[in-house]
Amino acid sequence: MIAAMLLAFGLVSLTFLFHYRVLLWLGSRGPRLGLSTQALVLVIVVTLFLVHIAEIGIYAFTYGMSVSFLDLGVFEGAAVTDAMSFLYYSGVIYTTLGLGDIEPQGHIRFITAMEALSGFLLITWSASFTFLAMGRLWPWENHCATSIQHVDVTLVTEKGEKQ
Repeated sequence: MIAAMLLAFGLVSLTFLFHYRVLLWLGSRGPRLGLSTQALVLVIVVTLFLVHIAEIGIYAFTYGMSVSFLDLGVFEGAAVTDAMSFLYYSGVIYTTLGLGDIEPQGHIRFITAMEALSGFLLITWSASFTFLAMGRLWPWENHCATSIQHVDVTLVTEKGEKQ
C-alpha cells in the first residue's frame, strides 16, 4: 500500500511539474515564436493536447509496470495486456470518462483514483490557460469590449414587460 501511495503522489507531482513547465514555456516563449495571434492560439491548443497525451502515457506506463513487476494489483473485465490497452485505460481514467469496462483490483485502485483527480485538475488548468490566452490574443477581444457598452440594459419583468 505504501508503494502505491508513493507511486501515485510521485506521478501527480511529475505530471503537475511537467504541465507547469509547459504552461510556463507557452506563456513566456509562445509570443516570441513570431506567429499570428490565431496561429499562436492553435499552437497552444495543440501543444496542450499533446501534453495531455504524454501525461496519459506516463500513467499508462506506470500501470504496466505496477501490474507486471510491482504486483500492485490486476485489471478485471476487458483484457489489459498490451501498451494500447494501458493507454486506453489511462485515457478513460485521466479524462474522468469512467466507462467501467475495466476494473482495477488491489492497490492500483489508489493510483487510478489519483490519476482521475489529477487529470481533472490538469485539464481544467489547460482550459483556464487557453481561455486567458485567447482573451489576450484573440482578435475580437477589443470588438467585444466595445460592443458590450452598447447593450440595451432595459429591465424586463417575468411577464416580458419593460420597466
